[in-house]
Amino acid sequence: MKKPFVLLALTASLLGLATPAAAAPKISAQSIIVNPVPTSLAVQVWVNRDPYGSGTPNYRIGEKISISTRVSENAYVYLFNINPDGTTDQILPNRLGSGNYVRAGQVRSFPAPGDNFQFNIAGPYGLNKVLVIASRSQLNLSQLSSYTGGSAFATVKPQDPGRLAQALSIVVDPVEQPVPQQNWTSDAVQYNVAY
Repeated sequence: MKKPFVLLALTASLLGLATPAAAAPKISAQSIIVNPVPTSLAVQVWVNRDPYGSGTPNYRIGEKISISTRVSENAYVYLFNINPDGTTDQILPNRLGSGNYVRAGQVRSFPAPGDNFQFNIAGPYGLNKVLVIASRSQLNLSQLSSYTGGSAFATVKPQDPGRLAQALSIVVDPVEQPVPQQNWTSDAVQYNVAY
C-alpha cells in the first residue's frame, strides 16, 4: 500500500467512550489518526496531476482538478478538502453528482463524465489535503455537514480541525449503531495551490 490508511478523527477511545477491548489509535502531529484495526477494505485517492497519490502537485487558481478513488470492495466514499487555513469543504456526496457508491476495483473520478459540475482551484494559497473515507455502509453525515438553502454542496459545520475530528468520530463511531472499525478505512492525498 502506498501510504497508511488515515482518518482525520478522534476515536471513541480518545473521547472516553470506547471499551477497553478497542484498539488504541496512533496520533500524528496533525491530529490524523491511523485506524489500528486491520480491514480487508482498502481505498486509494489521488488527483489528476499525481496518479500515484505520492507527490504534492501544484495547481494555480482557476485550473480544473479532478479527484479519483478506487476501493478494494464495494463501498460508499466520502471526500473532504481540508484547506490551508484549516477549514473543510465536503466534496462528496453532493446534490449534483452521480452518487458516492463505488464498486470494487472500479476507478471513479469526481467530477465524473456527465456530472453537472467541475472543480476549479480557488484560494487560499498553500497545502490542501483531500481526505477520503470509505465505508461498507452509508454514513449519516448530519452531525458533520448540512445543505443550506439550494446549495449543491454541503457545508461542513465544524470549521476548525479539532472540531472536525470530533464530528468525524461521531460519524464513524456513533453511540447508537456504531460502524464497526473493520467496516471503514481512509486515505489522504495532498496538493498545493501555488502562485
